[in-house]
Amino acid sequence: MATADGLVKRGDGKDRPFVLSRAFFAGSQRYGAIWTGDNSADWDHLRVSVPMVLTLGLTGITFSGADVGGFFGNPETELLVRWYQLGAYYPFFRGHAHHDTKRREPWLFG
Repeated sequence: MATADGLVKRGDGKDRPFVLSRAFFAGSQRYGAIWTGDNSADWDHLRVSVPMVLTLGLTGITFSGADVGGFFGNPETELLVRWYQLGAYYPFFRGHAHHDTKRREPWLFG
C-alpha cells in the first residue's frame, strides 16, 4: 500500500502505478499484482500453480500468477511448452527466472 501510494504521489496522481508483490494482506488487490513466489522448474510446481492462482482469485486477489517455467532450475522443453500454454490463462503471466539459469525464450527450444 505504501509503495502504491508513494508512486501515485511521485507522479502527482497522473500515473497509475504497477506494484508486484508476493506478500499481501486483506485489501491488497487494490494496490497491485501478486505472484506465487520463487518456484522451481519441475512438474510439481507447474501442477501446484493452478490451485494457488485459483485460490488467490477466490480470496479477491484476481491479478496473480506464477513464474512461468520456474524461477530456479532449467526446464526441459516439454515442461516449458506446457507451462507457457497454462501461463496464457494466468491473470498475470510472468516469464521470470534466476540469473544462473539458461535463457528460456520459446524460440530457443526448437
